[in-house]
Amino acid sequence: MKSGDVKMAATLFVLMGEETAAEVLRYLNEAEIEAISKQISNVGSIPAEEAEKSAEQLYQLLVANRSISEGGVEYAKKVILRTLGAGPARRIMDRLTHSYSNSNAFEAIDRLNPMQLSQFIQNEHPQTIALILAHLTPSSSAALLESLPGDIQADVAMRMATLETISPDVIRGISTVLEEKLKPVAPYAHNHGYGGIRAVAELLNRIDRRKSRTVLEKIDTIQPDVANSIRELMFVFEEIATLDDTAIREILQRVDRRTLAAALKGANEQQQQQFFRNMSGRGVEMMKEEIDIIGPIKIRDVHAAQQRIVNVVRQLEEEGLINLGDGSGDEYVV
Repeated sequence: MKSGDVKMAATLFVLMGEETAAEVLRYLNEAEIEAISKQISNVGSIPAEEAEKSAEQLYQLLVANRSISEGGVEYAKKVILRTLGAGPARRIMDRLTHSYSNSNAFEAIDRLNPMQLSQFIQNEHPQTIALILAHLTPSSSAALLESLPGDIQADVAMRMATLETISPDVIRGISTVLEEKLKPVAPYAHNHGYGGIRAVAELLNRIDRRKSRTVLEKIDTIQPDVANSIRELMFVFEEIATLDDTAIREILQRVDRRTLAAALKGANEQQQQQFFRNMSGRGVEMMKEEIDIIGPIKIRDVHAAQQRIVNVVRQLEEEGLINLGDGSGDEYVV
């Protein structure tokens, strides 16, 4: 460990406090602990400027070596926040996030037609496509995955789920190539990247259910652990029955009656009752009439309606209006 790193680490350990510092020290070897301990013994009071400088260096280190599957930028923010507190941490994060996003400019291609974008990248290596998808919003990456040839969808999704630490130079290189390819068809805006298991779960939640199931089954034959991890983070319509009444009422406010009727047409009694018990008596009667009026309906139309409700559930979670839990308890049906 370089002397500059030792000094930075010592400063951060003092700022963390005894309990957190002791927890982190457990992951260091004896030589590192000894070097940091010696430096800590020489640390007196730490000026605010020096504290911010050390935190800024740590942020840059975490971002430069981030693992996409762990959401390194977000992790870096949490570390800085815990170390310095809200005020100084926010100044550092605002300053560095801005400069980092400019140097890692995967363009906000959400406004592009997925089929149009697919034509530009489908001949790229699946690993490159996975990296590109990992830097798009869930809705854009889902639409793009669906537009890719079926024989590479599972491969791309698996590679996206298992992305490891990527060199910032590689990311910038791919970003530059993508920008050049898309110059004739799109204006650009900067966007932040993310990826990993959670991103793939979000992606598969948003595409056609049969395609989602096919992709998962293919991943399952290659890397079952990855497939299971993805399933644990997915929310599907069948899980509506696990939501509380408050969440159901929020959903009812966002979903139009026709969509709900089509979704409930293919739902089981438990799922239907979850909605009915949160409606007025007259509301239940009207919904049952709507379901009857629909008549025979294609399974894909039922699934499409149910998927729209799942998208609403995800949106409500993002807005903090409902809580889906941490995915660590019950098994999920996919």
